[in-house]
Amino acid sequence: MEIRAEPVRNLCWAMSTLMDKDVRVHEDPAKGRLARVMRRQPVQQRGAATVSAILDACASLLNEYDYDDITTARIVDVAGVPIGSFYQYFPDKRSVVHALALRGMETYLREVGELFAADLIADTWREAMAQIVAVYMRMLTDVPGFGRVRFSDMLDSHRLDSSVDQYELMAERLAEMFVNRFGAHGDAPVMLTFRIAVQTADALFKLAERVDEDDRAYVVGTANELLTGMLGSVLEKPQDPVQSP
Repeated sequence: MEIRAEPVRNLCWAMSTLMDKDVRVHEDPAKGRLARVMRRQPVQQRGAATVSAILDACASLLNEYDYDDITTARIVDVAGVPIGSFYQYFPDKRSVVHALALRGMETYLREVGELFAADLIADTWREAMAQIVAVYMRMLTDVPGFGRVRFSDMLDSHRLDSSVDQYELMAERLAEMFVNRFGAHGDAPVMLTFRIAVQTADALFKLAERVDEDDRAYVVGTANELLTGMLGSVLEKPQDPVQSP
């Protein structure tokens, strides 16, 4: 007799819902785009811990395996949670990787936002850009899984819905922070310019990981030059015209 996968998943989901019965979380840990890639948002402390364990396990596995080699069974084994708890919050492994990418993005943007909020950002937009690139490069090393899933809107040949597009999220937040601090100048479209810059940086930083270590600085330097040119069309103040004698 053939056992259909979807009824089994739904049964696991229902059983886990009955198990999740302790203290409620005051602030919903799954917000905005993150909530859209999940089956259900955790509303209790136990549920929030389960989701975090699943995402942490996925991050750990991405550092060791290719995406195609990761299975839901491996994720729950590393996370130490029942398979039913997995399907309570996520429909499949793809949604977990998307959620992990968004969590990494939120962590990055929160840290950048703190630089702006605490007035620790540089006085010029060029130096500020160098600061946020440095934060990004540090997270590639320090945050498990961040380097494998950052800013990517394409996994297993399926495009993410625009509502959970990491490029859009980053472009929105960075454009808001930079324009509020340094102003917008010129005729270039602000949001489109930031989105082009984000996707260009993503492609080049991925390339930097693949080239020899001796060539990595050149790729990163090229990325910085291109970003400066792109963002300059939005953030650079026009020079005063030269006065004729």
